[in-house]
Amino acid sequence: MHLKFHAEEVCYSEALGGDIIQVSFQEKPDPEIDYDKKNNLLSPPIKYIGFSACYEFPPFTTSVDWCDGENDDGGELIKKIELTETNLKLVLENNYSFEVNFKTDDITFQKIKSFLLGANS
Repeated sequence: MHLKFHAEEVCYSEALGGDIIQVSFQEKPDPEIDYDKKNNLLSPPIKYIGFSACYEFPPFTTSVDWCDGENDDGGELIKKIELTETNLKLVLENNYSFEVNFKTDDITFQKIKSFLLGANS
């Protein structure tokens, strides 16, 4: 599988003093998602890729989850990653590949870069 999209929303968050880190690249920002569409209790599927890590307890790995616009999947580990200020290219251990174009502020980008490349370089 190869998933390519433009992320309008890029998020970086930490909890427990940095013991838990989450990064997401999402096709549409949350405020633009119609959560009431077809009276579903869950949000409609949109393209996204999310990274999460918990440094509180070993093993210290970065897990990847995603949605291709129809189906969710995840739990895979990173095989190869390239990151620039506007592009993310990723290959997982199962050989799924992703290419995400995005724009974010410099502070958020530096945090994402430190997390993704620091953990996988």
